[in-house]
Amino acid sequence: MRIQHLFGIALILSSISGAAHAELMVGGSMPTLPGGHPISQFAANAQGAAAPIRQIVGAATQLDGPSNISYEPSEGLLYVSDYWGQAIRVFPAFASGNIAPLRVLNPAILGQPRGNVPIAALDELIVIAGNCCIYTYPLHASGSSVNRIRSISWGGGSSGVTQLNNPDSLIWIPQTDELAVVDYDFGNFAAKIVFHSRLSDGNAMPTRVLKSAHTANASGVAHDPLQHKLYVLTFTTEDNLAFNAQVRVFADSASGSDAPLYSIEGPATGLAYTFQQYPTGIGLDLRLQRLMVSIGANGDPTTNRVVSFDLAASGNATPVQVLTGTSLSSGTVGAPFAVPIDTIFANGFDN
Repeated sequence: MRIQHLFGIALILSSISGAAHAELMVGGSMPTLPGGHPISQFAANAQGAAAPIRQIVGAATQLDGPSNISYEPSEGLLYVSDYWGQAIRVFPAFASGNIAPLRVLNPAILGQPRGNVPIAALDELIVIAGNCCIYTYPLHASGSSVNRIRSISWGGGSSGVTQLNNPDSLIWIPQTDELAVVDYDFGNFAAKIVFHSRLSDGNAMPTRVLKSAHTANASGVAHDPLQHKLYVLTFTTEDNLAFNAQVRVFADSASGSDAPLYSIEGPATGLAYTFQQYPTGIGLDLRLQRLMVSIGANGDPTTNRVVSFDLAASGNATPVQVLTGTSLSSGTVGAPFAVPIDTIFANGFDN
């Protein structure tokens, strides 16, 4: 058994057992508006346009486009990919209000970061950088002159073999020590899930690729390491006016044209949307056993939405929670994630 497997599972189990339940959090982006963008947390029983129970917000945060955020449980930190701010900003996970980041990682080569994965046991922070590549930095690095530990390069050009084009939605699979991203082919734009060894460096070939009609229009991926499942967010349309999002659930060993184990889709799911919206992310809450999908506004923030399902849901399932509107974002809501509310209460916050 790989040492990374042991580290990863130990961290997952400790983060689940350390709190009875968690609450959904989201960031987002609004680059044309002043004042930056908050990170907001909502109660597990909140519905509709409910107000957040806390926010990290204000000029001191330096947040501009925090669309992808990871919670690191052993450190109690949030690692925020600030897309428009071109930085990784690190905050105490249970903080509130107008606070400055603990540290900022912003080398010029980082560009506009997307998904990130902090791995405390390995002292690494892995991030999608420059809309093209996967970089690994020391976990506790800060400043603008930090060297990368490794980099998986863009797959374009005559000699590129990484199959990275415009990657998004980064995950780490500890059992196989692989990274995976959503991406699409050059030329025909066929969507796929691309897997690389965490230790890959440079112009490295993927360990596997999951690509077929089942991954068409993939826009996000999440991983349950305990059930060994991949949750892939996709969508379909017949007229480019009305759209239906789906969650296709695969074994986390899937590759090639493997079919999903099952899907969540249908009119009861609340995953239909119009051309004025688009899917912005997918996340898991392993404490509450929920699957969370965000549908972002494209111009009208009242149409932002986060739809949550029981993690065991399948087929035409009814959501357990639907949050809507400008409470999620005054711009476009980002990818959802979860932070344990129990720990917040223990640190002096109240519901």
